[in-house]
Order: sequence, then structure tokens, then C-alpha cells
Amino acid sequence: MAPSIYNLRRLLKYRSKSEMLEMFDGQGELVLIVAQFIIKLCSEDDPVIVLLKHLDHSANLSWGYTHYSEEDRNLSIAFSSFVEDLQVFFKVPNSMSTLSPKELVSAFIDLLLEILQEILDLQPYFIHQVEDSIQSLKMEMKFLLAFLGDTPSQPTDLETTKKILVDIEVVANETGSFLYSFFFSTNRISITGMKETLSNLLGNVELLKENIKKHCITVAKILPSGVTPKTSVVILSLVDSILDYLNDLMNKNDNRIFHLKDQIRTIHQELMFLQSFLTDIEVEKYPELEEFFIRIIDIAYEVEYIINSFAPVWYLTLRIPQVMEKIQLVSTQFQEKKKMYAAGLKKNAEYQSQQVSLQAQRPHIGDGKIIGLEDVQYEIEGKLLGGTSTLQIISIFGMPGLGKTTLAKNIYHDAFIRQHFDSCGWCVVSQTYQKRNMLIDILRSTSHLNTETILNMEDDDLSIELYNCLKGSRYIIFMDDNWNVNAWFDTRYCFPDDNCGSRILFTSQNANLGMIYSGINYPLRFLTDGECWDLLQFNVFNNEQCPPVMVDVAKKIARNCGGLPSTVVFVASVLKKLEKEISLWMDVAENITSYISKETNDYMNMLELSYNHLPMHLKPCFLYFGAYEKDKEIPVQKLIMLWAAEGFIRKVECRSSEDVAEQYLFGLINRSMILVSKRTSDGRIKACSVHGAMHDMCLRVAEKDNFMKVMKDQLSIYEEHHRLSIQSCSTPSYSRPFGLHVRSLLGHLPDPSAFIFSSLKLLKVLDLSITVMSLCNLTGSEVLTVLKFLSVSSIPSSIESFENLEFLFVDNKEVVEIPAIFLNMVKLRHVHFSGGAQFSESLRIQETKSENFQMNNIQNLSSIFINDENDEKALRFLPCLCTLKCRITVFWDSSENCYRYPDFGFLDRLESLSLSFLPSYVSGDISREVIDLHWNLRKLTLRNFDLSWNQMNVIGMLPILEVLKLRDDTIEGKKWDTREDEFQGLRYLELDAVQIEHWNASSDHFLSLERLVLRSCQHFEIHFDLGDMLALQKFEVHGCAKSIEVYALQILEQQRAWGNEDLKVIISH
Repeated sequence: MAPSIYNLRRLLKYRSKSEMLEMFDGQGELVLIVAQFIIKLCSEDDPVIVLLKHLDHSANLSWGYTHYSEEDRNLSIAFSSFVEDLQVFFKVPNSMSTLSPKELVSAFIDLLLEILQEILDLQPYFIHQVEDSIQSLKMEMKFLLAFLGDTPSQPTDLETTKKILVDIEVVANETGSFLYSFFFSTNRISITGMKETLSNLLGNVELLKENIKKHCITVAKILPSGVTPKTSVVILSLVDSILDYLNDLMNKNDNRIFHLKDQIRTIHQELMFLQSFLTDIEVEKYPELEEFFIRIIDIAYEVEYIINSFAPVWYLTLRIPQVMEKIQLVSTQFQEKKKMYAAGLKKNAEYQSQQVSLQAQRPHIGDGKIIGLEDVQYEIEGKLLGGTSTLQIISIFGMPGLGKTTLAKNIYHDAFIRQHFDSCGWCVVSQTYQKRNMLIDILRSTSHLNTETILNMEDDDLSIELYNCLKGSRYIIFMDDNWNVNAWFDTRYCFPDDNCGSRILFTSQNANLGMIYSGINYPLRFLTDGECWDLLQFNVFNNEQCPPVMVDVAKKIARNCGGLPSTVVFVASVLKKLEKEISLWMDVAENITSYISKETNDYMNMLELSYNHLPMHLKPCFLYFGAYEKDKEIPVQKLIMLWAAEGFIRKVECRSSEDVAEQYLFGLINRSMILVSKRTSDGRIKACSVHGAMHDMCLRVAEKDNFMKVMKDQLSIYEEHHRLSIQSCSTPSYSRPFGLHVRSLLGHLPDPSAFIFSSLKLLKVLDLSITVMSLCNLTGSEVLTVLKFLSVSSIPSSIESFENLEFLFVDNKEVVEIPAIFLNMVKLRHVHFSGGAQFSESLRIQETKSENFQMNNIQNLSSIFINDENDEKALRFLPCLCTLKCRITVFWDSSENCYRYPDFGFLDRLESLSLSFLPSYVSGDISREVIDLHWNLRKLTLRNFDLSWNQMNVIGMLPILEVLKLRDDTIEGKKWDTREDEFQGLRYLELDAVQIEHWNASSDHFLSLERLVLRSCQHFEIHFDLGDMLALQKFEVHGCAKSIEVYALQILEQQRAWGNEDLKVIISH
């Protein structure tokens, strides 16, 4: 557990206490910065950490005593002693660290920058004469840090690079010595000495920069692109993101790059060419091209890094042409590859031949004991033995480890199946599908020919032989572990349909395959806790009983298997070898995956096969689930926005990145990689989750492939990964991660009020949503110009700097004000305020002066207050709104001299609208009692309204309305009479605590209604027969009057009597 400095930090905020410790105001803040660095650098038993713990304890003891107490004197001694011991940390840490020399130098310079920034913010009385020099020193340190992250510093085996790193270390140590001598030492400060030291230091930096320039020229021609940490996860869509960045750059007035725009334009054109070529190539089919994919991505990253770093003009002028030459070289090489590809580049046979067959890789997970799947087996066998006489396809699908193969084998060996069918064939399709291998396997189990004869046949002869073998017979063919749609389409003509009742049974992870084959699909469910317990007992104790003393812990192990039969079987093999001791088994219960992995690699390998077979574009999307803690329910809207901000989503013409991301999500769900947790009223996915076993595999692959680092303990002084997810609340509250290429920060992050962001200029994703700190100021965040996704607890004051921000989530507890700067954030598309927001006075003033200005990119906005006509006018600056959630009231219209509701009819792109009415004290008539709604609405939610018949008629006539939710509403006369031409497209209707007593309608008024939900309707009567609604699939009654429950059951009985088994009735109290 890392030491805390909470008590010391708290004490230093009070002048009466801090003045007895500090040599100047704010010196304690500098000490805290170094202390936090030491916490990340040193082990807990290091003497300086012991001293720091003592200091923090002394601060706690001193807290409750008056000035000049014994506790204060002890604290002063401890503080002075600690500051003296700090001197050894004002030089680059030694090589005992696991980090490389370059990473150590980078981390140390980052510390120096934090100290320099704090000094400039504190403005001690003695620095005024040297403030400009300190500012210059800070900028030079920023450049050195930028250089250390650039390609020319990468080849550390070259002598010229080693020399440059040594020179940088010398300057960094000199800077550290300067800072300690003048800002930490107890000696008297000499302004003259400070000026002289700074002058010499800046002179040495100039000499160093000359050496860096020579070094860049020397190594330019021998360097590959290697700015970023290497990863095995190819994310080609990142090129799209960087192309957009370069395009914006060319249209931007930036003095640093003005004279380089022609070269940047050339780089943009070359990247576009390479990207368009690669779009047509599947890396899975042509693995020999994977190196080129990675090279192109590296070059794209290199361009982005150089331009977006703190590099001065001279450095950009040097490096941009070098990168341009590099990309032109790669482009030339690709021209040759393109010719080969156009000529018909053959699939690499050697690559396939090296793949071990899945049948050989498949782990043995038991003797085929079926527990919990008996009902599924019975139902499937019924379909196989009965039903239509034509050839029929049946598919069993689900995530790996659910028992698909075990179930299929039990059916294959069932005596009734063997007796019913003339021929029973079995083959394993596997990930590396080959038609020849499939035909050989099936023939070996259905033909009378010997194996040698079959193996010597040509491919066409195999197809003919299989057809002839099955012709005229009733056969069943089991195709296990099917990953490829071609497995059926390539072989279907080998299976004659003679109306004999023949069957094909597939097992697959992919639910889509069964739909493509137009067959019958059986999704396998997870086992219940009781079924897991039965399976565990069978595999551990055979026919014996579990010892009573071990029952509780054994049942906990069964529960922690997450309903996955394979996990139960694997953990059973572990338990068999352990002594029957509660403490040992309890440790297994808490660390199931770890124990199984120690026992065998088969378990994780089985899960990883499903990841390896994912298309290239889905792999980073799946690995991103590792950023979330296990067993967490993940909101889909936020997830797909994170994917888009990360650059995982390819551009598709005429489609938004969110729509494409949703298709990616469906791809993962259909492949059984993730699970659907919640759905919206219109059937879309609202939340998803990852099974515990898949989550463990996800973390393992993400770490192995260098995709993401998940931190659960103490932070390091340097992080090399692009993405960091902190999943522990025990991380020191004022610690912060640092890395030259960190682009995403998520999780339990440090207190953002003390967070220095200036060294994290490449951040594109910053998710502080679960950091329980108030956030008003992000120190140094003005440099986050490429930030695309931000999730915070309040709107930061530096938000105007986030010119590329697209997604903003504010998890506020109290109503916040939307600043006027929002009108200028043209890339902002999705904004959510969980606690509500209102337009600020400055924004309302600006809207009156900017008639022609349109904030024309925001598509989703929630939740805002519309209190008057100025708020309504602000909405007119949002013409692209598709989703709006707001709270409204009646207000005075100065132009019409009357009270009215807000108008929403001008929002012609609005598809989803949620309105909550806030009661007002308006007396008299409301001129416009009907809220104007655009005909484009698909989803409408109204809360706390007193709805007139006219308003209900307006709603009923909305032509494409699919979802209507009325909550705590009243309809005039407490009666709802619908008309024949209303609600023709409505699919979902929810009535929640409505003050309606009589609902008069007809079945032909709701021709498309699929789901009806009634909640808390105590005096509600339905005066028509819901059973006549042919489209109705689900009728839910929650906490309603008894008469409604009886009515629902009557409808269910009626439908069952008519043979309708599809209608579901759900009743809860």
C-alpha cells in the first residue's frame, strides 16, 4: 500500500501551520510534488518512504494543537530532515529501475516541468527578475521531453543516440541541481547566483540543441518509424483519424507550420493513397502484409506526434521533410505490392499449413456429462427426429465453454439418433476452414471406403463420392465449431435433399451463421448456480458427496464459475489435486482463472481462439472492454463514443461513426464475445457486459499485445502504453500517471485539481467520471487540443481550449451553466448533463447578437432547462439535434403577449424527445396549449403533463412515432379516446402512474403495437380487447390495480386457447 501524504497536504493549506515550515510561501507545494514522485519511484521499505510516513504522521499529530506546541516542533524537525534527504532525488534516478535510461530521463524531466510550472504559478517574491529565464527553461525542458518521444531518440543501440541521451541527462541533472539549490535548500537565496546559474544552464541547452539537430540529420536515413510502443493489434482506422487531424491542420492558421503546409499536404495525400489501398486488403488473408500495415500506422502516429508536440519551429522544419521522404519511400514499395495484388496475390499456403487444427487444440474438458442442458438436448432431438421431411439445418451457438461440442457429441452418440438415421457424419470445421478436410472427415464416418482411398482422392472426387454416399438415405451431418459461412455454401451441393428427413447440425459461436443458413437456432444459456454446483460435485467427487465442512466454500467456487461449464470442469481438475482445506479452496474461489492458468494453458487458449478469429476491425473494440472492471454493466452509448474518440471506427460514406460503431457492437454480440445486459424500449442495446472468463482473457491479450495497461496497484514514474486504465481506489490520491505517448486515461484517476496535464498533450480520451473529486480547473489542460472525449463532474474552465472535443459527459449533482464558448465548439456532437444544465446569461446575450451563427454539429443534448423564450431561441442554434432531453415550463412570449409552451417544431431532424414539465404559478389561459412537434419524431417521452385532447391528437398523428412513454401525466377528463387513424406505427407504449381512468380504443388503432407496459396505474380500465392486437408480443403490468392483473391473465389464457404461444405477460407487484 503506497504511503499517504493527505495529512501533510491538508496542514500546508493553512498559513498558521505552513509558515513555520516553509522558507517562502508555497514551498511546501513543491515538496509535495517531489514526495509524490518518490512514492512512485521507491519501495515501501526505502528509508525515505519511512521518513515520509513519519512526516505525514507528525502532520496529523500537529493538526489539533496550537502554534509552537511540542507537536509543531517535532513536525518542523521532520520536515527539515525530509527536505534535506530530497537532494538525492534531484538527478535522474539510477538504472536499478526496471525502466530504460531514456524512460528514466523522461520521467525526471516531467518532474522538473511540474516543479517549474508550480514555481511560476506560486510567484515567490524573489523570482521576478528571473521569471522570463525560468519560463524559457520550462519551454526548453518541454522540447527535450518531446524529442525523447520522437523517432530519432529510439535507436538506443547507436553511439550517437547514447551520446545524446547522456547529454540530455547532464542538462536535466543541472536543472535539478538548480531547482534544489534555490527552491528547496535552507540557505539564503542569492538572486545574482540564480541569474548566473540560469544563464549558464540555458547556454548549455543551446549547445545541446545543436547536437540534437546534427543527430537527427545523421540518423534520419536509417530510422524506421518507431514513435509508438509496438502492439500486435492493427488499428487501421487510426489512419482515418490522423488524416482528419492533418486536414484540419492545413486549414488552420498556425504560425509554427505555415511554411510547412505544402509538405504536410503531401504527407496527407500519400497517407490517403496508402489507406485506400489497404482498405481493399484483409490482413487475415495476407498476413505477410501486416508489417506494412504497422509501418503505415507508425508513420501516421509519427506525423501526429511531431506536429502536436512542444517542438519549436526549427525542429518541425527539420523533421517534417524527413517524415515526408519516409512516407514516399513506403508509398513506392506499396506501388509494387499493389501490382502483385492486382495480378492475383495468392493466399499464403504456408501460413495455413502452419495452423494447428482446432481439433488438436481443443482441450479435453470431461467425459461429456450433460448437466443443465437436458431440456435443450431433448428439444433439439425432437426437431431432428420429427418435423419436416425436407433437409433442415439446425444451429447451436453461444460463447466458448458453454458446452456446444459436448451437447452435439451427446446427440451424435444418442441411441435414438443412431437408430433413426441411416448415416451419421461428423467433422470439425475449425477457424482454418478447408473444404477438403471437411469432406474427408465426413466420408470417413459415413462411407465404406477405407481411409487411404479417401485421402488419395482429388477434391472433386471427394464431393461426388459424398453425394453418392448420401443419395437416397436419411442422414445427419454434424459440423462442429463452424466459424466460416463458406463451410456450408462450399459444400451444400454434396448433401442431397431427397425428402427423407435428413438434417445438418452446426455448432458455432456466431449467431449470424444460423440466420444466414435459414435454419433453426438454439442459443445455449449459462448454467444456474445450482447446476454449476451439481457439475462441480460430479467432476470432483464422482458419485460421492462433498464433505459437509467443504460445502460452503465449494458452492462459492461453483457460483464464481459464472455459469460456464468449461470453467467448472477446469477448476474441478484443480480441486482434485488440492488438500480439502477451507483456506486453500477459498483462495481458489477468489482466484479461479489464476489457478486454472497455472494448471493448464488449455483454458485461456480455448478462449483466445475466439479472439484470434475476430476481424481486424473488431479486435481493438473487444480489447477495450478491459478498461472496465470485471462484472460491470457498460452503457453502450458511452462505449461506442469512446471507440469513436479512440479512432477504432472506420469512415463509411453517408453514415455516422456512432452508427458504424453500433454495427461493430452487433458483430461482437453475434460472435458471443459480449453479452446484452439491457435493451431500450425500441429494442436497441442499452447496456452490455463481458463474462468474467472472457474479461480475464481480454486483459491477458491486451497486456500481451501491448494494447492497454490496467493498473490496480501503485503507479510507475513512466507508463509506455497508449491507454491506461486505473482500476483501484487505493492509488495515491495525488499521484498521476505519465508517459510520452499516453492517449487515453480512464478509471479511478487522481484528484484532477492537482493534476498536471501539460505533459499529456496527446490525450484524446479523458474519463474522470468515476473520480469523486470536484472538477473546476484542469491544471495545464489548455494544451489538450486533440482531446475528443471528456467525462467529468463539472465543466472545466479550460474547455475553450478543447477545439477537437466531440463527446462531453458531465456527471454533475447540481444544475450547471452552459457557457457561451459552446457556440464556438463546432466539433462538439454529443453533450450530456446528468444533473441538468441551463444556458448561461453570457450565452443568451451572445445569441441575440449572432443571428447568423449556428452551433450546427450537436446531435444529442440532455438534460437542459427551457424556462423562457431566450432558452427556446438558443435551441434554434442547434439545427442538427437528433436527441433532446429537457425540462420545460410555461413562459411569457413577449412577441405574442401570452403564456405558452416551448416550440419544438422547428427541430426538423429531431427523432427522440423527452420532456418533463416543471409546474409554474402562471394564472389565466395559456394561448398555445399544444406543444408543436415535428413529424420526424420516432420516440417521445412526456412527464408531469396535463394533456389536452388536442395534444393527444397531435401526438397520435405523428406518422413515424414508434415509442411513446407517458409518465405521471393526466389527460383531459381522465379519459383517453383514440381514433382510427392514430398511432399507426407505434410499437412501444408505456403508461406510468398516469391519471387516466378510461382507455377507449380499438385493435385497429394500434396496428403495430408490440409491447405495452403499465406501471402504477391504480384506477385504470381498458375498454377494448387487447387480444385482437395481432402485433402484440409482450404485455407488462407492474404495481397496477388487481383488475388490470386479472385482465392481463385473461388475455394470456385467450391467446393460449387460440394457439398463440408468442404473447408474453409479465406481472409484478
